[in-house]
Amino acid sequence: MATKGIEWVNDYHGRASDLSNCDNDAEGFYNKLSGVKKFNYANNNAWDEDFEHMGVGTPSTGYDNLYIDNVNIAFYAGHSSKGGLFFGRADKDNGTAQPSEMKLGSKQLRWLATSSCELLKHDSDLFSRLMNIFSGLHYILGFHTVCSDTKDRGEIFASKLNNRDRVRTAWLLACVETESSSKQCAYIRADNSNSDTANDHWFGKGFVSPKPINPNYFLYLKTTC
Repeated sequence: MATKGIEWVNDYHGRASDLSNCDNDAEGFYNKLSGVKKFNYANNNAWDEDFEHMGVGTPSTGYDNLYIDNVNIAFYAGHSSKGGLFFGRADKDNGTAQPSEMKLGSKQLRWLATSSCELLKHDSDLFSRLMNIFSGLHYILGFHTVCSDTKDRGEIFASKLNNRDRVRTAWLLACVETESSSKQCAYIRADNSNSDTANDHWFGKGFVSPKPINPNYFLYLKTTC
């Protein structure tokens, strides 16, 4: 069966403002989506190393092959920015999973959903910042703007995946249902001549594209919630 993993952070120990609902957000996704549960790492047990590729970046201490890249879909809830996913402790690597340190999809991961702010901020370096993450990865789902500390986006997203919505549609609809019109959700997806990620569904719920290895086409979309 398809596999899933989540990481979430509410407690930032002064590194950033604490959050309140990332547990409900991520665990709602984890409990609702059909598939095999692989890991649920929270607060001090959620580490940037889990998202990073071994030997990439400084420090180069990634273990994505054991964690984020070792499930079919991963969901992160916490702080982020265009500079990466931000964690509550900095003694595991440096506390930020930077785009330059991530290379995802060489193992199992197809989709990375980020219930967090501005990772997908559209600016002049969007593609150069994010393209190298795609090493078989189909999508990164997230936000162009800031987003709310919501309880139920993950559960709604999972429910729509279970109900056979396309991955991209499920994410956009979940964001519309959980955000005000002042926010903009987004995704970036990769494709090549042998893939069709636009029509991706969750496993067992419809078509799943072959991996876009060495993608030569990237599509970015942002839309008002």
